[in-house]
Amino acid sequence: MIGLGTQDDFAHARDFLADTGVQTPTMLWDPSRSTWPAFGVRANSQMIVMSPDLDQGSNLIYGFDRSQQDAILTLVDSL
Repeated sequence: MIGLGTQDDFAHARDFLADTGVQTPTMLWDPSRSTWPAFGVRANSQMIVMSPDLDQGSNLIYGFDRSQQDAILTLVDSL
C-alpha cells in the first residue's frame, strides 16, 4: 500500500503517520497536490484503495475514524 500525503510540510506528514497509527510500506509526500487528480481525490482526508497492479480502485473514502479503517482493511483483502 502506498500512502500519498500532502500535509503542510514533511514534518507534519510524519506526525500524521505517528498520530493516526497509519502503517504503510511507503508514503509519498507531495506538497503540490498534483498527484491527487490522477486518483480522483479532490479534498484532504479523501482516500482511494488501489489494487497492487493499480488496475482497480475503490470509491473515495472520507475520514479516518474506525469505520473507515475497517472499510480500508476489507478493501485491501478484496482488491
